[in-house]
Amino acid sequence: MSNFGDLDKVAKLGRLGKFDLLCNLSNLLIAPILADRPYITGSTGPADGAKLLFGNGLSIGALDGACAQLAEHLDVSPQVIEDALCNWQKSPEKYIYFRG
Repeated sequence: MSNFGDLDKVAKLGRLGKFDLLCNLSNLLIAPILADRPYITGSTGPADGAKLLFGNGLSIGALDGACAQLAEHLDVSPQVIEDALCNWQKSPEKYIYFRG
């Protein structure tokens, strides 16, 4: 399977649009690609979630690396970590079921 590589090569979409488009192409078995990291850098929601999880003391690059290590440790796709952090940061004190 291919990695995302450079998200900048997907034209006219923002970071989230590019990330979700490529993840959905893979999830629908249209293209054999996988996120190679959570892409916290340049995000808003996932970055806020990563700061909640790992603290504000890390640089955004270090948060990206920490999230990648977490995905590897949990044996899940970086997409799972990115989505989970984005959803969790919206309501960290109370679980709200995400319906897609």
